[in-house]
Amino acid sequence: MLPVVLGHYSLVCIELLKTYFGEVVKQVGSYLIRRGHRPLFEIPNATNLSIKEVKKALAVLIQHNLVKFEASERNNNIAEYSIIPHNVYCLLRYPKYLFMTKRLYGNSEEMLLEVLMNLGKASASNVIFQSAQRLKEANGATDSCDDPSALHKGFLNLAQNQYIIRCPKLVENSDKLKVPTLIVEEKEQFTVPHLELGPIAMKLRENAAQLGDFSDSQIIWRVNNDRFDVEMRNVTLVNAAARRVDATAGELYHLLLKLWRDCTQPDSPVTGILTVNQIKDAVRRSDGSSPSLLEHFDQYLKVLYEDSSCLVFKTGDAGGGQFVLNYSKVFEKLACATLDSMVLEKFGSKALRLFRLTHMQQFIEQDQMQSLSMIPAKESKMFTYKLLEHNFLQLKELKKGTSNLAPVKSFNLFHVDLPQVVRTALEISYQGLYNAMLRQEHELADNKRVLEKQARVDTLLENCKGDGISSEEDLAYIADLMTSAEKAMIVKFNTMSDNLFLAQSQVDQTILILESYLKFLVAK
Repeated sequence: MLPVVLGHYSLVCIELLKTYFGEVVKQVGSYLIRRGHRPLFEIPNATNLSIKEVKKALAVLIQHNLVKFEASERNNNIAEYSIIPHNVYCLLRYPKYLFMTKRLYGNSEEMLLEVLMNLGKASASNVIFQSAQRLKEANGATDSCDDPSALHKGFLNLAQNQYIIRCPKLVENSDKLKVPTLIVEEKEQFTVPHLELGPIAMKLRENAAQLGDFSDSQIIWRVNNDRFDVEMRNVTLVNAAARRVDATAGELYHLLLKLWRDCTQPDSPVTGILTVNQIKDAVRRSDGSSPSLLEHFDQYLKVLYEDSSCLVFKTGDAGGGQFVLNYSKVFEKLACATLDSMVLEKFGSKALRLFRLTHMQQFIEQDQMQSLSMIPAKESKMFTYKLLEHNFLQLKELKKGTSNLAPVKSFNLFHVDLPQVVRTALEISYQGLYNAMLRQEHELADNKRVLEKQARVDTLLENCKGDGISSEEDLAYIADLMTSAEKAMIVKFNTMSDNLFLAQSQVDQTILILESYLKFLVAK
């Protein structure tokens, strides 16, 4: 079998599988990423795993919606398995999903989502039951913890706002097929069935370990990654509006996005039309609107649609003014700003000046570039060819011939092919993300011994405090089991770990912007 060279995106996915599920699942997932659709009997030979291990790994991946299966085109009786790379990558965004849920709804919804993420797929009753158990353990045995009505309401909120979605179920008479067919009707994707909460509350009072079979056991739910990605995209735009103007403008833009969401398909490159009267009515009805927004509504709206960032487009004057959001334009602006930042950090301010000039002029010769940028010829050539070498600039050769006998004169024009440059930047971002993940794994392995010792000391201290029989001297003696050098190593590791986690989060934000630009570029 010939080796397959993987891109950094695939390497990130493989590293995430190893981090969350272990070495065996990583090997199976890595093989599927490299080889695409493959039947079960091929995987053990290629991965040197037993058939039992492969089946367990596939079961885990399917449970978490990271692998799908379908009948082979060559033989309908054989199932072929394939990885879903985007869902694997979204594992990196789960902490952001939880934070957004807590900020938008509260602790109950966050707990429900966290339980569903841990389970992969589960029925509504099971998610509510396990969430209530965890809240009971965290808050102590209180009567409110035995009442699942608040969690049921939170589950309804998540489903109605499409943050969770039903999984496909078996088609009737599919039992006769070797490879079952799964389907879910579009109208039922976000419909929560009626639940009897009394039996769940009774199980909680009895401190039952499991809920068992319930009325909705056959209706399975999972996290809707696409909906969370849309919300993350909207948060990026709101933050852009707030940075561009102020927090009140960000508040108005958040309201605009809500109105556009109600009248537009999620993947549409251009939203539906909103009039000034519709927007103003929504501002008046909004409970959390600041007084300054109501007072200066017209001025804030004018600033947003006249700004060069293209956050709002004015398409007409009917109804006091008609406004849309062109996702392809606004993410083009954000992608350009991201590229400018990358060029500045990688090559310096003079290279950034050349890059911006070339992008503005569309096509430009070397001599023009030197004169317009006001950079010395030697430096201009050096930075130009550096940008060309790293694929931030492209070269186009034009030939001009006056006759068949005369020599052909050629012109070399520099230009910026934005989609190609964005793809280059995206690959650089995936490489940086992969390096940060490897560094985090390396730091964890290097400090494994001292971390295990710290965990043992902390456990010993908690047990002694819980018994209540240890004196202050005993507790101080136990705490001193960690030497000053080891404590310094722990502090250094925690600082490094926090910085690497923050770096991964920021790189993911860059990836989201660049991916959104390419997505809406194709959709135009």
